[in-house]
Amino acid sequence: MAAHTTILPVLLFFILSSSSILCSSLDQAHLMVLQTLNNVTDHASLLSFKSYITNDPHNALSGWNTSSSFCTWKGVTCNSTTQRVVAIDLSNLDLQGSITPHVGNLSFLQALYLQNNSFRGNIPSEVGNLYRLRTLNLNTNLLQGGIPSSIGLCSSLTALDLSSNRLEGVIPSQLAGLSKIRNLSVGDNHLTGTIPPSLGNLSLMENLILFKNSIRGALPSELGQLHKLLKLQVGQNNITGEIPSSIFNLSSLVELGLASNSISGNLPTNLFSTLHELNTFFVGGNVLVGSIPASLSNASMLQRLDLGYNSFSGQIPHLGNLPRIQILSLQYNQLINSGRDGMDFVKSLSNSTQLQVFSVAGNQLTGMLPSSIGNLSSQLSLMVFAENELEGSIPEEIGNLNGLTLLSLEYNAFSGSFPDSIGKIPNLQQVFADGNMFDRSIPESLGNLSLLFHVSLSQNNFTGRIPSSLGNCKSLTMLDLSVNNLSGDIPKEILDIPSFAQVLNLSWNSLSGSVPAEIGTMKAISQVDLSMNRLTGSIPDSIGSCDNLQYLSMRNNLLEGPIPNSLGNLKGMVYLDLSSNKLSGNIPASLQSLKYLRFLNLSMNDLQGEVPKAGIFVNLTSAFLVGNDKLCGGLPQLKLSNCTIPRRHSNVLCKAPQGA
Repeated sequence: MAAHTTILPVLLFFILSSSSILCSSLDQAHLMVLQTLNNVTDHASLLSFKSYITNDPHNALSGWNTSSSFCTWKGVTCNSTTQRVVAIDLSNLDLQGSITPHVGNLSFLQALYLQNNSFRGNIPSEVGNLYRLRTLNLNTNLLQGGIPSSIGLCSSLTALDLSSNRLEGVIPSQLAGLSKIRNLSVGDNHLTGTIPPSLGNLSLMENLILFKNSIRGALPSELGQLHKLLKLQVGQNNITGEIPSSIFNLSSLVELGLASNSISGNLPTNLFSTLHELNTFFVGGNVLVGSIPASLSNASMLQRLDLGYNSFSGQIPHLGNLPRIQILSLQYNQLINSGRDGMDFVKSLSNSTQLQVFSVAGNQLTGMLPSSIGNLSSQLSLMVFAENELEGSIPEEIGNLNGLTLLSLEYNAFSGSFPDSIGKIPNLQQVFADGNMFDRSIPESLGNLSLLFHVSLSQNNFTGRIPSSLGNCKSLTMLDLSVNNLSGDIPKEILDIPSFAQVLNLSWNSLSGSVPAEIGTMKAISQVDLSMNRLTGSIPDSIGSCDNLQYLSMRNNLLEGPIPNSLGNLKGMVYLDLSSNKLSGNIPASLQSLKYLRFLNLSMNDLQGEVPKAGIFVNLTSAFLVGNDKLCGGLPQLKLSNCTIPRRHSNVLCKAPQGA
């Protein structure tokens, strides 16, 4: 009996051990079956994904076939243990097609990157089945329809980017179920409705991007509960009302973009003190009023500031402690600068060594530009003082701004000479100084600026000749010197610039001499206006080589001779005015073939012969011929005399009678 008692535990242990091994083997077999079934599901889902692709220009999915494991397919990442699909990255492949609803069967999927393609159609609601999904990036596609409310079931989601598509409808309130979300971007779509206040419950949110939609209503005060928020971008919508005070308590904010809405009210004086981490503050294009917050003078972290296109009033505050500022736009408000120190804000910016864009255009600034303007940042690229009430001369020190590419001074009351030092700014590309009272000659030094492509100095009192040195500006595409007191010939050098593709406007001056034949080298030019001068001679036949010319005005000069038949070569011509000259000869029949011509004025010349009866000449409200007394024929409505056909004399000699 003792022997049996000894053997029994050993036997029992053996039986239990064998049973455990057997069960373990069965479990492993069951798991293998399940894994195989799940892998089949993933495999089928991926093949379905491929079948929904209509164009794969780079053959990125050519390897998606049954001859290899789907875990080795391009863009597919699997878990090394379970061999389940955990990530798909097919971004930037120019794929076209739609997203299969079977993507919702990839139950282990954690990341789906399809950005920068051309996917169309709706976002399948089955995406809501992906409860393990952490990142969904579908930005920059052509997706339509609404944002599926089922996405709110993706409880693991930390990043959702649906921006730059064609999505419509409202922002689903169900997105408030994304308790782990940190980055939510639905900007640049066609979304409507209001911002759900429940988004304020997403306590981990760091970036909320809603810009460029049609979202209306007020900003929910609940957004002030997002204490980890770094970026809030709601610009280019239809937001109304005031900015909730709770927003200004989000001390973590780095970027706040509310531009191009209809937001009203004042900005708090201490704004830049409470939002001390702010580096970007865009509220331009709203209806904000009041003063610019005085705390701006201590916004030491600020890099980009746009307060433009509002109704801010009062003085521009001291700007001396903005060491990181790069963009500073205060344009188109009602700001003033009264007092002896009214322009000190310019001097105070001397410490802002990273400043690149500075605009105070469209305000009520008076006085003179200080010489300290030459101490501004060497990185300053765009400087805009347009549409104020500034006067006096431009300081020569402006030539110190080596980085300047655009200088805008138009529509002020600047006078005297245009600074010769302008020619020392090597990177200058655009100069706007229209609508001032400059009354000296245009500086020859402009010819030093090899990158210059746009010069607009119209509506001043510039005198003297047009500098031939402008012919050195081989990048020039736009030159407007109209409405001045310029005299002398048109320099042929400025006509011999191959890049000249936009506008040459020399009208309303006192230019004399003939139109240079070199005008024919301007093959890309689209508009030429030489009207209201004292030009003489004939219109050069070479003008017919200006292949891209659409607008040509030479009215009110002293031009004579025939209208060149070559004008009929300008197939894109829309506007042609040669009125009030001394042109003679026939109207070229070739003008009838200009099918885009919408305005033709040949009146007040000395033209003769028959008026054509086709093309522009059929439209009596678009073709003007009065003041040419020798014209005949044409449509009856013109009430011109009939054209007489000269008699032909017989060439047969009369024989004398016989016997005479």
